[in-house]
Amino acid sequence: MLDPDDRRHLLESLRPPLGYELDRAIGTTFSLDLLALLIAPLAFTLFDWEDDNGNLNSDPLAMLETLRRFAGRVSIFCQAGQISVPKGSHQLYGYLEKSIFGVMPPHEQGVFHPKVWVLRFTAPYAQTRYRLLCLSRNLTFDSSWDTALVLDGTLVDRQNAFSTNHPLGDFIAALPEMVAPPRQLPDHVQSTVDLIQHELRRVSFELPEGFDEISFWPLGFKGARRWPFETRIDRMLIVSPFVSDGFLSRLTKAGQGHILVSRTEELDTLDQGTLKCFERVYLLSPAADPEEDGGADPEKGTGESLSGLHAKLFIADAGWNTNVWTGSANATDVAFKSNVEFLVQLTGKKSRWGLNTLIPQTGERSGFMKLLQEYFPDLDVTATDLQMKALEDTATEVRRRLAVMRLTAHVTGLEQQDLFQLQISHHELTGIHLPVGVSVRCWPITLSEGMCVGIGKEPGIFAEFSQVSFEALTSFFAFEITASNNEKKFNCRFVLNLTLEGAPEDRAERIMKSLLKTRDQVLRFILMLLAEGGGDVYQAIFTGRSLFSGGASNGSAGAGIPLFETLVRTLERNPAKLDQIAHLVDDLRKTEDGTQLLPEGFDAIWKPIWATRERIR
Repeated sequence: MLDPDDRRHLLESLRPPLGYELDRAIGTTFSLDLLALLIAPLAFTLFDWEDDNGNLNSDPLAMLETLRRFAGRVSIFCQAGQISVPKGSHQLYGYLEKSIFGVMPPHEQGVFHPKVWVLRFTAPYAQTRYRLLCLSRNLTFDSSWDTALVLDGTLVDRQNAFSTNHPLGDFIAALPEMVAPPRQLPDHVQSTVDLIQHELRRVSFELPEGFDEISFWPLGFKGARRWPFETRIDRMLIVSPFVSDGFLSRLTKAGQGHILVSRTEELDTLDQGTLKCFERVYLLSPAADPEEDGGADPEKGTGESLSGLHAKLFIADAGWNTNVWTGSANATDVAFKSNVEFLVQLTGKKSRWGLNTLIPQTGERSGFMKLLQEYFPDLDVTATDLQMKALEDTATEVRRRLAVMRLTAHVTGLEQQDLFQLQISHHELTGIHLPVGVSVRCWPITLSEGMCVGIGKEPGIFAEFSQVSFEALTSFFAFEITASNNEKKFNCRFVLNLTLEGAPEDRAERIMKSLLKTRDQVLRFILMLLAEGGGDVYQAIFTGRSLFSGGASNGSAGAGIPLFETLVRTLERNPAKLDQIAHLVDDLRKTEDGTQLLPEGFDAIWKPIWATRERIR
């Protein structure tokens, strides 16, 4: 457990079981990186293929194929105002607009902080399977140390639910109520929520080896319990990047010999009386995390970058047993009083999972102990800059207000072909009041920062962008808040996914056509639509020219690729995939230029295949 040599990629945990395909998925996160979400669907079909450096292949055609297939099946709920501003524009972000929903927690002082994935997998003539991921990691490229619990289970045909699963089902059912207005869940997303929350209560989860019991602990919404630690505690280990005196004092009242692992800057703020509650106090060794870290945590302000430790873990010995709680909650008062969080509790034998197996009393430098070093209080702690803290708090409050302002983006076509006007309007009757010294500017993420405009404070139009191209239409808008006082200044940036009205209905199809520019690319894309994994995927990704290489390829497009044999095999094994090819062909045939992109001689092999598909439908 917590073996430092066992670091796994989130995408590995998203990979479907052998023979299964992702049917639907719901994910929750505090912060979100759009590029991370853009790449995530690759795990559903193309996970096996990595580049020479071991990184998941990010071929744009591969992303286009998986987004077309899976974007509508994945729904992500994240804290409103916590989408990071991407470094560059990408047309494929358009496929994510209807998959992301900003949410606000019921408690005004809290944040939406769970990191949970629920994946529903299906296969012909097989029972539906579910996978639950309970993480301490956000959906970002953060490289810090985190924990991940992966639970697989089978949907059981039974009338009565498993009582232990009700809190998990209740958590999923509560998500739509937290969506920040004016966004509303589309009917198909609400149907997904309804189906998954209902079925989860009848899923028989396979416990990790060595554990006997499981409990789910969602926190922070109506009806959810607030204190998961109502159990015997003889001795406890607390691992948390953020801590508070009140919470630690409460949790360590029972038992003795407790151990705390946190970050230097957090430990330095604790009272000496709190530190005396622990027999040993550790922090992560600098040598344990040589990689640069990104990301931020809500409890210390959105501008602070995390480094090293980000795992949240509570382990308590209780007689012959040990309880393990893992998930999103930090060891702070706000996590258990105001935030929406999610923890899973596992119970097993102390001889296998107890504290001494993780942190031996002998101080042996093996396993998890290899990552740690003893903490010594710093008697010369740098005083907090109260002015900067005040500016940060002001910017954070403006950020929260903008996230709930009911902003709407309107698209209006101009007389010039494929040029549009983008207007952001708000529904605040009294306009927008900004504190003294605060300014806000915004821009579509598809445009450069130089195209930004300052927001209007009067009721009605919030911001306006003229002569925007079709490719630049988006519901994602970047915001920058600047709070200044004399010579000091605090900045924060974020993205809001606004309701987009009046955009052309065929945006997705036109985005696809703008990326498919040669016969090679179209052929590769067709092969990806037909791919079953393994060699199929390898051939589809690496045959032909790169999407952005430009120009025509040398020789005949896709020479040597057995397209006919691949189509026949698909007709036999999975004829429904041919419907996606038909949809693509119909879209291309709508224009002469699109028709010219179909592989030479394509009709001769496609027409009899499609006619057979129609007969057996």
